[in-house]
Amino acid sequence: MDIVLTDLQWVTGQQKIRGDLRIRKGLLYETGEMLQSQRGVKSIHLKNHYVYPGFINAHDHLEMNLYPRLGHPPYGNYTEWGKDIYHPKKSPIREIEKINIEDRLLMGGLKNLASGATTVAHHNPWNRILSKKKFPVKVLHDLAWSHSLAFGKNIKRDFPKDPETPFVIHAAEGVDSLAFEEINNLNELGLLRKNTVLIHAIAMSQQDIDLLLKHGCSMVWCPASNLFLFNRTANIQQVRKLLPVALGTDSTLTGSPTLLAEMQCAYKTGLATPHEIFDMVTTVPAGIFNLPLPSIFPGTPADLIIAPILNQDYFENLQYINASNIAAVFINGDLVYADELLPVSHTLKYPFTVNGSLKKSTTDVKSLLNRIRKNAGTEILELSPLWRMFDRH
Repeated sequence: MDIVLTDLQWVTGQQKIRGDLRIRKGLLYETGEMLQSQRGVKSIHLKNHYVYPGFINAHDHLEMNLYPRLGHPPYGNYTEWGKDIYHPKKSPIREIEKINIEDRLLMGGLKNLASGATTVAHHNPWNRILSKKKFPVKVLHDLAWSHSLAFGKNIKRDFPKDPETPFVIHAAEGVDSLAFEEINNLNELGLLRKNTVLIHAIAMSQQDIDLLLKHGCSMVWCPASNLFLFNRTANIQQVRKLLPVALGTDSTLTGSPTLLAEMQCAYKTGLATPHEIFDMVTTVPAGIFNLPLPSIFPGTPADLIIAPILNQDYFENLQYINASNIAAVFINGDLVYADELLPVSHTLKYPFTVNGSLKKSTTDVKSLLNRIRKNAGTEILELSPLWRMFDRH
């Protein structure tokens, strides 16, 4: 799609800019003022809107996002939670597991799309639907993973031979002695390396942080999940001065229903500023996962989010935005999600609502919701915060 977006505002470095963007062949082709629209090129006026680079959700279990929060916290560590909730013959696990895996993955993709996450790090087995064009967002393929020390079957085998391939693992998820032992245990196994990405890492001593720094490791912060399970999260103020720290949602089993909600939870902890949180969903995860640097700059992939200006501060504005506010999402230069009132939304085929706001998308959301309802039943699904966001009728 060739398109010109006019009268937008954004921030580059320390400078706030007002101008136009030209998208061509999947790239942000040109920025400037009063860009001329050429014959056959659509022009959309977007006064009073900010444009942001597409967000990167650094940790999600895509097929686990139809669940409500489960468990009876607080726990000492993640193994206690797992044993507490895993009852596959009981509701709601019984009903949700009846839903086709591809539909559950699609719902996870939709969760991310609706909050401006254009790229996701999926922490579970790969499914072919994740690489299909119809999937709502981009899912990282070039990463390796193991669940955790307690639940991984052969972590050394899972660790990638290529030192540039990120290796993702839950670690130090808890507040008790088992959780506090895990970083040292990973070190003894030789699994703390520059491509190691620790998820959660709540239970860290200064010695543990020094080990991670020595080996060049990174971590992903999921504050909503941490606070729900353990009433505690990592000391991000300290850690992020030394290590790359990205932000992830985890799944709705424990975490936030959208990445925007997770960003707002992160801010409420008082451990990071709006600008720092913005970096945690853009430049930091791009560095961790070897991705192009998200920016509003010619030559970069046109993964873009358009959102209304509800606060004059570019970064703090994201603390006021929810999924119903997002005006448009572009992935690889293609419009994939838009407010129905946006003039170019007619190019999108499928209408639905998000928190009562009419949207259109390249994903047939209503058919997806109907299939899911048929398999699991409305009573169970109404427990899910993600399900309640969308038009169910």
